[in-house]
Amino acid sequence: MKKILTGLFLLISIISFSQTVKELEYELSYFKSGEEWGNKKEIAFKLLEIDKLNTNAIDYLVEVYGRNNQKDSISLFFERLIKENPKSPEPYILRARERNAHFAGLTYSQQINFLKEAYEIDSTNTEAIYTLSKLYYELFIQEFIKNKKRANLIHYSTNSIQYFFILCNQNKSYKETLKFPLLQLANYLGDANIKKLYENYQVQSSYFPISAFVDLPNNWQTNFAINVIDFVSGSELKVSGVESAIFHINWYAKHLEALEEPVLSDSLQTRLFRFTWLRTFHNPIVIGLENNNDSIILYWKYAMELVGMSQERLLKIKAKH
Repeated sequence: MKKILTGLFLLISIISFSQTVKELEYELSYFKSGEEWGNKKEIAFKLLEIDKLNTNAIDYLVEVYGRNNQKDSISLFFERLIKENPKSPEPYILRARERNAHFAGLTYSQQINFLKEAYEIDSTNTEAIYTLSKLYYELFIQEFIKNKKRANLIHYSTNSIQYFFILCNQNKSYKETLKFPLLQLANYLGDANIKKLYENYQVQSSYFPISAFVDLPNNWQTNFAINVIDFVSGSELKVSGVESAIFHINWYAKHLEALEEPVLSDSLQTRLFRFTWLRTFHNPIVIGLENNNDSIILYWKYAMELVGMSQERLLKIKAKH
């Protein structure tokens, strides 16, 4: 009986904690008409008392300090977070995030140093490794456009490759997306081994191949002024780099996973043709035609709720033979 009561107490505490965090986060993000922006620091600090590394609270405080030109307050704030969480890489990662770095006025070198601190604490942290890779990559692109100093270009490209490789070794699914910057950097360095490794890499790690969403100029591999990660077409202002492609693939994948749809590949035992209809104001629909040894099934599914508003789940399946 005592164990049951203890379990119930813990469950009630967790539910209360979640509700409190959710309510405070909503209060922090909600603004009434005529309300002065930036006067909710007390709510942010209350959030941090409950959830010591709450990103909503941290982002809010950094923006308030930044917009009020209180960069010293940002530094002191993060020093406190680091002191209170000495074994966590998160304060360093949050410190170096692009938005927070902007408000704090951090240089690339400062961001890199903070991320290296995070990497020292946790050498498997994906965000720390990827952001390190990307920062070195951006420095390479900027150096090529502005100065073209060979020593700097070699330093930035080799460091970027080093951290990209660490990610690929930790999780092979990264090879599909990171092959774009890796091939470009390998071409600059004249590294035939990296080119051979990634030029014909075709493994698909999600519902769609990334090549279907990445839209880069034909000469992207040898034009070192092109940022393949955050590429924006100059004429159309169309974002079509690697990160944009990943965003779109993940968005579609959420719906297909909720609808319990398989990834289409040659390894499927049946031949499947699928039409996915992601409607703007109504629930997603999938219509499939499945051929299993000449036994044909037409099926259709739709989900109950929209992704982004609340959890989406499969509502109904119908099929005809």
